[in-house]
Amino acid sequence: MSIQDNDPNHYKVSTTAGDANLAGIRTYSSWSDVCTMPSCVIYVKRVSGNQYDFEAQGSSLYKLSGNRFYATLTPQSDGSYIASGSYKGVNLKLSEWHVSERAESWLGTNDNSAKYWIPVPVNTGDNYLGIKPDVHTDDGYYGTIYAGFAFKLASSGMKAYYISEASGSKITLKELSGTIPAATPVIIKCASNDPAKNKIEPVTSGGTAATGNKLKGVYCASTVRSFVTVTQYNPSTMRVIGKSGGKIAFVKASEADLKDGKYLKANKAYLSVPSGSADVMTESGTGITTIMAEGISKDKEGLFTLTGIRIPDNVIPQPGIYIKDGKKIVIK
Repeated sequence: MSIQDNDPNHYKVSTTAGDANLAGIRTYSSWSDVCTMPSCVIYVKRVSGNQYDFEAQGSSLYKLSGNRFYATLTPQSDGSYIASGSYKGVNLKLSEWHVSERAESWLGTNDNSAKYWIPVPVNTGDNYLGIKPDVHTDDGYYGTIYAGFAFKLASSGMKAYYISEASGSKITLKELSGTIPAATPVIIKCASNDPAKNKIEPVTSGGTAATGNKLKGVYCASTVRSFVTVTQYNPSTMRVIGKSGGKIAFVKASEADLKDGKYLKANKAYLSVPSGSADVMTESGTGITTIMAEGISKDKEGLFTLTGIRIPDNVIPQPGIYIKDGKKIVIK
């Protein structure tokens, strides 16, 4: 179960039994999706008695319902629970709206199709949450994450960084040790491209804030039905993770770096920069002079983005900076 939209204005709850649109809460059947999605981590917080709030993605069930209700959890003999709530005498049961065979579905409130929920604690074993890296550099793998919960790095070879300075063509990375606080956008260095080897461990609280962090985060990138919660990419003031000369960099995004080619991706961090900053920003400040697409030699023919993604021959590229046959070009 993934919170894909955290805007309470989109969740219309009426006083008619079963009448609530919850399609912004998606359900997934593929573990390869779930294990890398911070939006699938739900903190079950006891409010009082048998009333609970489900917190995730900087929001909660109570907030999404317009401060109308908390959930009541009714345990079943097999260890599962029925999650239900009531508002002004109307009872609602959380259910999966479509059949379970679908890879992706969404939440509903139809009592007749109510499902039993089996909460499974996140651990560092089989039921893990892992980082799927965005780029492979000479010294490892890097990815960004923006989560609504605090977490610790749980696999060997992992480090967390934030960006304390960003101007011109230069960025300054600082390591963040210990617990990463909730709602802190960070860069994670990993030793592997396999999320199962890049595990993080969610915790309820803790961590020291990253002072002066230039990274910003995005919780949602939903374009489903009426649940549209997106952040438009601005090439003048935003850079996304990439690489330059085999080193980590923050670069102007290509369409492939974005949701639907124009929105920042969910639960990822981006770099907020002043207008006029370089297209490619590195720790050394050398910019784009040594950019090579990953795995592509100089004599390899083709057009590539700065992050190493090949542009198909039948696609007209957007204006920007590219690598063509091993050389930098500018398309206006």
